[in-house]
Amino acid sequence: MKILIFIITVLITGSLFGQNKMKEWNEIGSVSAASISCWNVDAFNQLLIANQSTLTKYAVSGTVLYKISNKSLGEIQQIIPITPLKILLFSEAQQQICYVDNTLTLVNDCIDLSEYEIEYASHIARSERGDKLWIFDQINSRILLIDINQKGKIVQEIRNAKGLMNMEQLVEMIEFDSKLFLLDSSKKITVIDLYGSLIDQRNTETSNICSSDNIFWNINSTHLFNEERYGTSTNFSFLPPFEVDDFRVINNQFYFQEKNNIHIFEFVEKK
Repeated sequence: MKILIFIITVLITGSLFGQNKMKEWNEIGSVSAASISCWNVDAFNQLLIANQSTLTKYAVSGTVLYKISNKSLGEIQQIIPITPLKILLFSEAQQQICYVDNTLTLVNDCIDLSEYEIEYASHIARSERGDKLWIFDQINSRILLIDINQKGKIVQEIRNAKGLMNMEQLVEMIEFDSKLFLLDSSKKITVIDLYGSLIDQRNTETSNICSSDNIFWNINSTHLFNEERYGTSTNFSFLPPFEVDDFRVINNQFYFQEKNNIHIFEFVEKK
């Protein structure tokens, strides 16, 4: 039986690698910045790069489209596109959330997270319910779902999250397929449902996660993985030939950070 399982595993692995040999990375652009605090990609495949309290939007060609520098924003730790015309900026130092439009113009007043009785938020995640946000309150080890349209309203609260789920320091948090995925510093992925019940917990070699186009993506030091929303299969490919610090996937384009450079790729059939 063990021999049969081994043969089947070899055949499946060979098939996957055989498929990958039919495709290759094609770099279609790159953007270099003096320094990158954080970055993301909007719905138009335009790059948003923050350096402290300065935010710049780039076209795929590397052309600067818009730029703002506003010390009241604090140091921007996360950039989260909510809609094509609404982008969230989170400052951990300022403990506030601000919104800008597609021209990087501030929209309304910034939201002070102390209004939700949050002592120290370290991570924000977009909810598939557009008027809600997930917040990780690091000091109190709470995961909160807040309503951004109703000041101070907490929709849901998961207390003692790190203790209950045996988690290390939180690295990333995303909602995908009506579940919340938590990646910690031990490279463990914890999955909970939207009511706070533990669904899955697995040790991986994953260093970063993201979601796009109904697919959950993650990487380790050498490979890119994807898991489709309604399937159980996992496909993978080798990463481009440089050290990838972070990545995003949107509209079939792949964005890989290498230090202060963002490389933009397509994964295409070999000619």
